[in-house]
Amino acid sequence: MNIRSSFHISFFSIVFSAFYACNSDVFINDYSPSASEVRLSEEDSVSVISFGASNWKLFQVYSLENECFTEIMGDIYGKDGNLIAGNSSIGAIDLDNQAMKMVLSDSDLSLTIERKDDTHLVFSNPENIDDKTKRIYLELGNEYVGKTISVDIEPSSSKYVLDSIVYSLNHYYLKDSMKYEDKAFGFINGTDKVSEFDIRPYKEFMIDYSFVNEHEFETVLTEEQLKIFGNDAPIVPVPTKKYGLFEMNGLALPLTAAVQEVVVPDKMLEIKENVSLNPRTQRNVILRCWFCYYGFEYKIYASHKKTGKRRILKGMLDIYYPQSYSVMLGKEIGLEG
Repeated sequence: MNIRSSFHISFFSIVFSAFYACNSDVFINDYSPSASEVRLSEEDSVSVISFGASNWKLFQVYSLENECFTEIMGDIYGKDGNLIAGNSSIGAIDLDNQAMKMVLSDSDLSLTIERKDDTHLVFSNPENIDDKTKRIYLELGNEYVGKTISVDIEPSSSKYVLDSIVYSLNHYYLKDSMKYEDKAFGFINGTDKVSEFDIRPYKEFMIDYSFVNEHEFETVLTEEQLKIFGNDAPIVPVPTKKYGLFEMNGLALPLTAAVQEVVVPDKMLEIKENVSLNPRTQRNVILRCWFCYYGFEYKIYASHKKTGKRRILKGMLDIYYPQSYSVMLGKEIGLEG
C-alpha cells in the first residue's frame, strides 16, 4: 500500500480513537451499520444499509485500485433535491445529518449514494463498463467512532449503443507542415543505357485518422471511455476533403483508439516524379512527405437500451493529410564488375 493510502486510513483511525479516549465518559449511541460490505450488479442494483442511530455522516468516498488512493468526486444534492456542488468531494460539503445524495460518474463507473433519512443509506443505479469488478470505499462516522463500508460493483453485461456523432466542421484547427515522414528507395540500372524510373509520391503515404489522442489544452476522448461500447466498436462517419473543404462524403471508420489509414484521392495518386540513372549505376532516393494537421471537435451521443441512461462523450478527431513532398537523390554509384 502506498504512503498516501496508508496515511489516509491511519488518519481516520487515530482521529476517532483520540476523540473516544478523550471522551470516555460520554454516552454514545451506537450507529453501527447493518453491513460493512455491499455488492451491486445489473440484476441486484439496489442495496439499503440501516443504522442503529442517526449520529453519523459520510466523510469520504475513495478507491484503492492498485494500492493507489484516489478520492472519488460526484455531484452532490441536498435534501430538497437541488444541486449543492458538482464534481465535488463529499467531505468538502457540510451536510451534517440531513438527507443527501451523491451521484458518482467516472469514465467507467457510476453509482448513486443516497441518505434517505437519519438511519438509511441507499446504493442504486450501479454501472461498471470495465471488464472487472470495481471496489470503492465509504468512510463514515462521527467525532468518536469511524466505520468503513466497501462497495463492489460487478461489470455491466449490457453496453451502450451509438446514437450519433456530430462534428464541428465550420470551426477546426489547422497547422501546415505539422510533421513529416521519410521513405527510402533503391534503384539499380544494370543495362548499358540510361534508365528512367517513376515514383508516385502520394502512393507511399496515407491520410491518418485518430479519435483518441493527446491534446494539452483540449477535451479529448480516452480509450477508457470507449469501453461503454464493449468489444464491438461502432462504425461512424468521418469528414473527408473535397475541393479544399471537409465534408461528410460517405467515408466511415470504426470508433477505436487505433490510428486508421485512408488512401489519398485519385488525383494525388496520379502525380509522379522521374528518377534517371546512367548505365550500370545505382542510387538511393529519400522521399519526404509533409503532413497538414486538421483537428475537428466532435460529440458522441450514446444510450443504454436497458437502463435508458444517456452519455455524451467529447473528443477531437485528428487528421494528418499529405500536403507536399520532396525527392532527395543520392549519389550515383557504379556497379562492380
